[in-house]
Amino acid sequence: MQQLKRLYRSTYSGENIVTGLTYEAGEWQPELESVPNAVLNTHTTTQAVAIGNGVSRQDFDLKFVINHSAGFGGRDSLQTYGCNAVYRDANPDFLIVTGAGMIQEVAESGYCDNNIVYANADYLLDYPGKFYLIPQNLYFDSGALAAYMAAFDGHKKVFLIGFDSYDVPGAYNNMYSNTANYLTDQDTQNHAFFTKSLHAVMTTYSNVEFVRVMPSDQHWAHEDHLRLPNFRQINYRAFVIEADIGMLTLV
Repeated sequence: MQQLKRLYRSTYSGENIVTGLTYEAGEWQPELESVPNAVLNTHTTTQAVAIGNGVSRQDFDLKFVINHSAGFGGRDSLQTYGCNAVYRDANPDFLIVTGAGMIQEVAESGYCDNNIVYANADYLLDYPGKFYLIPQNLYFDSGALAAYMAAFDGHKKVFLIGFDSYDVPGAYNNMYSNTANYLTDQDTQNHAFFTKSLHAVMTTYSNVEFVRVMPSDQHWAHEDHLRLPNFRQINYRAFVIEADIGMLTLV
């Protein structure tokens, strides 16, 4: 697994990516291209929400967190970091996309034209001008990357909704699994990798509180996550109160 460093948007200027290799004098020489920081997120608030696509959120209306505003001067507003197909139903502040099929869908949809969408370096080269580089060019799953980007931007509390890929393998499916064949069953197949990726994010950003939101606060969670002092789990009604969302009826 790639090593994750605790970096922040406020001091991040960009990085180099490898665009090719040439063989010279018996050695491979990388061809590098500088990718500057092109996102200035100056409205970071105290809290954010990473939106996964597990079926645990299918009865939760995302309009209550998209463009949410709370606290004096909006200091407790929720910035939103969506994963993959969430763009079909909502416009989060930032979208993180992984996987060739999903990348192609988003690139060809026109969504990138008016929204900030993050992807890995390979896809920046494949679709010039469409995507923004994920800092450190991490190849984690989209949920772990959404949590990472929220911490990277400086949020001190990150709510995790629809994060079913970190559950008991096979217990939950992706809520879009029947709409595109490249989404079926990937949560179950990659459960161990997903769990390790999110664990790496939470241990690296140990000064950030990660709050998983599930239908029940007693829902199963991985023991490696439960051991972390900066991880806890609440139910949706508690989320409504803690995030200061306002009135909400859950189906």
